[in-house]
Amino acid sequence: MAEHFHRLRVAEVVPETDEANSIRFAVPKELEEAFRFKAGQHLTLMAGVGGDEVRRNYSLCTAPADEDLMVTVKRIAGGVFSNWANDNLKAGDEIEVMAPHGSFTWDFMPGAANHYVGFAGGSGITPVMSLLKTALTTEPDTRFTLFYGNRDSQSVIFLEALAALKNRFIDRLEIHHFLAEEAEDIEL
Repeated sequence: MAEHFHRLRVAEVVPETDEANSIRFAVPKELEEAFRFKAGQHLTLMAGVGGDEVRRNYSLCTAPADEDLMVTVKRIAGGVFSNWANDNLKAGDEIEVMAPHGSFTWDFMPGAANHYVGFAGGSGITPVMSLLKTALTTEPDTRFTLFYGNRDSQSVIFLEALAALKNRFIDRLEIHHFLAEEAEDIEL
């Protein structure tokens, strides 16, 4: 399959933590079909950084039913693209984006009654967030247990979104936070 990038406008940049921003893209009507995705897939972003063409893959953190195309970029020490994106991208900018791809997906079935278990650390929550939301909204009899590790409570990406999902699916979603640099009695 030949690589094909599309120029998309950044609709919004959402601060998630001090080190991570979510980037929501505006998808024009004529590209909606090309940018349909399955939970767990990712986008390849491409930009000119310091005179070089730099490409990086970022997992979609939204569910297909959200009708939003959003990735989260966490700043990495020495990371060429992640630092550039967090320092420079803003609403209205345009960037080259490849259509969704990747096989870290699952075929959710409305009549299923499964119990999924997800493990994530740091920014590894992004594809799991997409899968978790899709499982809970597509399969009304399904349960999901998430084990999520981070450095400290300040570095938990999607802390508020996870709390809102927990409130919405109180009997079906169980979340266990593990913080490496904080006492375990900290209430999240």
